[in-house]
Amino acid sequence: MSRRTPLQSVAQVLEQIAPLSLAESWDNVGLLAGDHADAVGRIMTCLTLPQTTLDDAIEHRADLVVVHHPIPFKPISRITGESPTGKLLLSAIRSKIAIYSMHTAWDNAHQGINRQWANALQLVAHTPLKVSTIPELREMNLGTGIAGILNPPQTIEEIQTAIASFLRTPSLRATHPPHRKISKLGIVCGSGGSMVSLAAEQGCDGFLTGEATYHQCLESEALHVAMIMTGHHASEF
Repeated sequence: MSRRTPLQSVAQVLEQIAPLSLAESWDNVGLLAGDHADAVGRIMTCLTLPQTTLDDAIEHRADLVVVHHPIPFKPISRITGESPTGKLLLSAIRSKIAIYSMHTAWDNAHQGINRQWANALQLVAHTPLKVSTIPELREMNLGTGIAGILNPPQTIEEIQTAIASFLRTPSLRATHPPHRKISKLGIVCGSGGSMVSLAAEQGCDGFLTGEATYHQCLESEALHVAMIMTGHHASEF
């Protein structure tokens, strides 16, 4: 029989990697389904947990799924088979599969998605767009998003070329012309368009995110911050 570890111990390790206090206030992170007293032998990781992925977890006899996007994301009043979320949670519970989400805690973590982007684009002088108010996290220079210097400055086209190579996808959009040069880039993966104002406050003239609304794109233009969008899935995958 394979070695099994208490779920509580696994959760503690995950919290060391991505402290839950780093998550945004609107988020739903940590253990979302399961019992800390249960034992875990096999773990599956994924970006999102649709029924097809849960079916894979069941087939491979996983005890825990560590998923990026939380399920449930918003509070639900009942768990029944009448809704997709309820049906999925029922299926996981019946199969004794626990669900743990790291989401924005992992986005903002020391080795998390935003900093991986910063490293991939070779930004220097990293700093959060908004430093955490929690003393121990502030001392570690952690918080919401990331910003850094492009040395030397690069055009949007050059940044998009680097991103396309990193992602192996040509699906990129920008709010400004390709020749526009960027010297300081802010980064928030996923649906980060609402944080373009934080980038402007930090002196960024460029902002990389997964997706943004029409009005957030207009805001970026008004703030003179060129926004580059990769697509939500691509920015986190």
